Amino acid sequence: MKRTTAAIVTTLALLTTATAQSAFGQAVPRPQGLGEDTAKAVPPFKMFDNLYYVGLDFVNAYVIQTSGGLILVDTLFGQFGDYTAKAMQELGLNPKDVKYIVITHGHDDHYGGLKKMKELTGARVIMADADWKLMEDTVRKEGDAAVASKLIPRDMTTKDGDTLALGNTTIKLYVTPGHTAGVTSLDFPVFDNGKQYRVFMWPGPTLQSMDLPMMEAFLATSKRLQTLAKGADVWLHSHPWSVSLFQKYEKLKGRKPGDPNPYVNPGEIQVFLEQRIEDTEKRIAEVKAKTAKP
Repeated sequence: MKRTTAAIVTTLALLTTATAQSAFGQAVPRPQGLGEDTAKAVPPFKMFDNLYYVGLDFVNAYVIQTSGGLILVDTLFGQFGDYTAKAMQELGLNPKDVKYIVITHGHDDHYGGLKKMKELTGARVIMADADWKLMEDTVRKEGDAAVASKLIPRDMTTKDGDTLALGNTTIKLYVTPGHTAGVTSLDFPVFDNGKQYRVFMWPGPTLQSMDLPMMEAFLATSKRLQTLAKGADVWLHSHPWSVSLFQKYEKLKGRKPGDPNPYVNPGEIQVFLEQRIEDTEKRIAEVKAKTAKP
């Protein structure tokens, strides 16, 4: 299966044109017109020695390669339900080597391809309890057809502070509520030409609710991550625009021997967290002011 780089070029064009206004405080607003209905495949690519991108122009999916097999992070949705498998094959990876699937949170664009990938790989599936429930409730409301095509029995339920070890790789898992009640963040090592770096992946860094308890949970998570993500070299997200993922890839393709990996940017997540805290505190104050009794 061959693709040109046209999809990535198109994505870059979208990212540099006018963007939609952010309703809930994103670092970089979503590019105008980009969503589930318009999502397109992009050529998969290698980010680090042991980390690969197998997502779309709209939503991310990653493969972490270990000495004991592969870990897939998120499974896309809809017509792209088996795309991660095809992307792996294009990169020379065998989908049958996937031992674990981590679903970062219970929104359809992240779990929609789960059943197909579970059936194809036989991998164990990991999600936080609150988002197992969110997924189950959402799919059941969609009706019997959705249940048959999307829902799997509960497998592994992660708790805050759990670790996932496979081969030579250990991933720390944190439950970081706010975007949903059970967003699971990942902290793991990657290598670039043999040199080790630390990735912190916060897959829920956008506030999706004006419900005060959820806003306060998002604020608490943002403050907590200032400590948890301290010292991280690489920040990843579950959507590409907020971390300039494709722009960094263009730099990666053009780098010369000895040049740094453009995904390595220590301090980037801390700047983002400061922005999220300031923005969320402002939004919480506005909500409290509106609901305060005269």
